Amino acid sequence: MFQTPDGSGRASLRRTVLIVASLNLAYFGIEFAVALGIGSVSLFADSVDFLEDASVNLLIWAAFAWSLKARARVGMGLAGILLIPALATLWAA
Repeated sequence: MFQTPDGSGRASLRRTVLIVASLNLAYFGIEFAVALGIGSVSLFADSVDFLEDASVNLLIWAAFAWSLKARARVGMGLAGILLIPALATLWAA
């Protein structure tokens, strides 16, 4: 079984990643609503970054349950996710 340096197991690490993803998603919603309300491209771009962070953390959370080969593919998915904020910012500008 995978153990973190402090001795806790994979379930604890997965739970932590899920909490962080949830917080990122919540802050995305708040900041996105404010950005739309005041028409701020800067806040819009920052909110999309929170969406990216949430997406990456959700993918990491899911990958803990995958096979080693499937986890190796996560890197390719992460590369695609990292392009989303750049494209969204260009679209908004």
